[in-house]
Amino acid sequence: FFFFHRAEEPEKTQPNTSFDAPMNTIVFGSATFAGAGAVALLGSCFSKTLSKDRGLTNLLIITATVCCWLMWLITYMMQLHPLVKPIPMKEE
Repeated sequence: FFFFHRAEEPEKTQPNTSFDAPMNTIVFGSATFAGAGAVALLGSCFSKTLSKDRGLTNLLIITATVCCWLMWLITYMMQLHPLVKPIPMKEE
């Protein structure tokens, strides 16, 4: 059995204040989603079958891209700063 408790955290020699790596990942991921959305919009502009409902098609592509990007961003941010950190107790 493992019992979880909040134990004292070990002393850190330096606080983790580097935001370069997470910000680079967020910028690269956002650019990837923006690029994928732009490619989808360009693809819909050249499609003959979607010419009738072009406004609705563009709206759906933009909405889907923004929703997917937002879900990715929330998931990534939650992995950077989790709310719960259980520490297993050692059995004696």
